[in-house]
Amino acid sequence: MLNNRFEHRKGVLVGAVAFVLAAAVLAGAIACWAAVGAEKTGVALAVAVIAAVPFTAYALYRQLIFPYYRRLEDTNLELHLKQEELLDIKDDLFIKFLGIYDVNHAANSPRLFRNRLKDVADITARVMEADVCLLFLYDKPRDELVLEATNKERLEETKQVRVALGEGIEGWVGRRLEPVMLKEMKSDPRFKDQGDLSLSRYQSVYCLPLYVYSNGSLVGVMEVLYSKARSFSDEEINFFTTLSGIISTTVQNEQMQVELRKINLELEQWVSEKTEELRASEERYRALVENAQESIFVLARNGDVLFANQHAVHLTGCPKYELVHKNFLELFLPGNEGQQLLADVARGTKVMCTGEFRQTDGSAVPVEVIAVALSLMGKPFVQAVVRDMTSQAHLQKLLKEQEAEISALRTRGTS
Repeated sequence: MLNNRFEHRKGVLVGAVAFVLAAAVLAGAIACWAAVGAEKTGVALAVAVIAAVPFTAYALYRQLIFPYYRRLEDTNLELHLKQEELLDIKDDLFIKFLGIYDVNHAANSPRLFRNRLKDVADITARVMEADVCLLFLYDKPRDELVLEATNKERLEETKQVRVALGEGIEGWVGRRLEPVMLKEMKSDPRFKDQGDLSLSRYQSVYCLPLYVYSNGSLVGVMEVLYSKARSFSDEEINFFTTLSGIISTTVQNEQMQVELRKINLELEQWVSEKTEELRASEERYRALVENAQESIFVLARNGDVLFANQHAVHLTGCPKYELVHKNFLELFLPGNEGQQLLADVARGTKVMCTGEFRQTDGSAVPVEVIAVALSLMGKPFVQAVVRDMTSQAHLQKLLKEQEAEISALRTRGTS
């Protein structure tokens, strides 16, 4: 429609100019004809026509050309203003983009978490052109919002400010998980001054919840305050919304890392305590075993020797480093009851048997073996206590010899 109107006006203007030029040409032609024919009437008419041409041209200029160029200038001015507005929007968007980049860099820097939050508050206040930026974190056990960062230097004085969830604008946003934009916040019934913050000095507020939608958890609340009443543009709303998503994820990651570090510390403490208990228990067991008067073996379920005390070394005559590479059944002479030892222990019974150990010099030592199942660190083992029965066998031999002599003497006395 606009193009059709423009083309119509352009056609009218061209037609008017053509008419004026035709009139001027016609007047010149009449004047020449009249001069050649020496007719006074024709000359007068030509002079009149020629005099009327400038006036007609001026009238056409005022009625057609001048309004056209005036509208054209107005259109150019309007386009220039639109261009300036677009450039301002472009610059504002670029500043917001840089602000998001700066916030993301500050939030994930290696600095202390509190210092990172302070940097975020400074950048947010600068980009949003706010007087104050406040960043609250959610204390879930106490169901409160705790002020953790602000762009002001009075953080040390205000760091203990706590807001109950549901109380004031900040608590309402944290409870309802909805943003609040107020041009006159003091007239809102939800407004409540918080401690030493002196929020009544400000007029406008924009408050957003820091909420992680992936797991549905509130991590805090962030707000900007202005001393003068103002509204918020779409660019500012988009920036602040994007910013809240970045901060929410950063805070949750930090809280998870803190929890992970706490769990790791507790696990390290538990492992250290259990290791110390195990070491002390092992030392007590080793001292008890090494000082025992019997030979003690710790065996795998298949009979491999894993540990042997010093008495076991004396009993077998085999060095300890060789003894722990043998199988317990190899120490028995063939045909002894020791062959059934491991099978009986595997059934969970306490086993007692006698047999003969083979020493390195080839001699045999009569022994008594008591074996039980043993569990160390959740793994099954066998503990075998071996007693040297040489002295008992010698006493039994002497006893039999004495009984034989007594029997012989009695036989002689009766005869």
